[in-house]
Amino acid sequence: MPSNPFQLPVAPRFLCLLMLPLILTGCSGKSNDLPDLAEVTGQVTLDGKPLPDAIIDFYPQGAQQKKQARASTAATDAEGKYSLMYNNDTAGAILGDHMVRISKPDGGAEVAGPEMLPKRYNENTTLKATVAKDGPNTINFDLKSK
Repeated sequence: MPSNPFQLPVAPRFLCLLMLPLILTGCSGKSNDLPDLAEVTGQVTLDGKPLPDAIIDFYPQGAQQKKQARASTAATDAEGKYSLMYNNDTAGAILGDHMVRISKPDGGAEVAGPEMLPKRYNENTTLKATVAKDGPNTINFDLKSK
């Protein structure tokens, strides 16, 4: 019996040390199982003028893409420009066809106010885009208020 009840025999301690890198890799938050992505940038305008503080989401539409099912999102800057993010650490969007929703809450992207854009751009979107493997994927949207 070991003098310290919390001391493990040598073999179990050695196995714990061998397992530690595997455990830490699993907790790192990064995944090597990302789908094929491509960077997507562009500009959103409303009646020919840049649309700042809008939220743009690309929702994958293909059968394989829907299994992966993560939308890519961005907020437009003061010039209406955006760059999609797949997750917090990874830029881009899944390759293929996407349904696109653009929303502009009254008060800006950080405030959940009433929607300022017509429903055809968000709730009942008619917007579509295709993300290609061999870009550039510069996808602009010229929205109309009426």
